[in-house]
This record gives sequence, C-alpha cells and structure tokens, in this order.
Amino acid sequence: MAGVGLALRDGGDGGAPLFAAFAGAGAGLALAFSPTLTRAPATVRPEDAADASGLLATVTQLGRLIGVAAFGTLFLNRLESLGASGAYTSAEALLAGMDALALTAVAGAVSGLVRRRR
Repeated sequence: MAGVGLALRDGGDGGAPLFAAFAGAGAGLALAFSPTLTRAPATVRPEDAADASGLLATVTQLGRLIGVAAFGTLFLNRLESLGASGAYTSAEALLAGMDALALTAVAGAVSGLVRRRR
C-alpha cells in the first residue's frame, strides 16, 4: 500500500511502479486472507462450525466496514487540511492513507507473530 501511495504522490499516472505496487498488494492480500479464513474454522469443534462460519463472515465484513470508514475519514480529513493551504494535491492525501494502511498491515503481521510464539 505504501508503494501505491509513493507511485501516485506526484499526481501522475504512476506508470509501471503503480502496477508493481498493486501486484504486491494483491499478492499480500492473497497470502493473508486465504490462510486465515481457512485455518480459523479448522480449530472449531464440528458442532460449532455453523456458528463459527457465520461469526467469521460477520467479523470479516465488519472489519472491512470499519477500515473503509477509518481510512476514508483519514483521506478526506487530510485532503481538506491540505486543500486549505493550497500547496498540496490529493496525491498527498492518498499517500497519507496508503502509509496508514501499510502501518496497519505491519501491526497485524507483528501481532500474528507475537500470538504464534506464545
């Protein structure tokens, strides 16, 4: 995500670095979501599988909703504050949002490693 923000920070079309950043982000999402959504229900007793499946789907959707709201608010807030000064474009607000997404991904990866070691 940080790569997407960096590729678009100058207000251009991003070119090849943008496509590389999107490919990296897609690969990261594929490597994160698939194992998580596969492994989480595997630890549940068979009689609780239906409830766990519903809970997993609900939490996943809720996480997406909260993420869009939080990072969208960050982007719009940054865009508004940068627009007031007249010195920056929306690319700077996008960079701030992508940096926040990257930091969130790092925090999630670190928390997963800490939990696994216990």
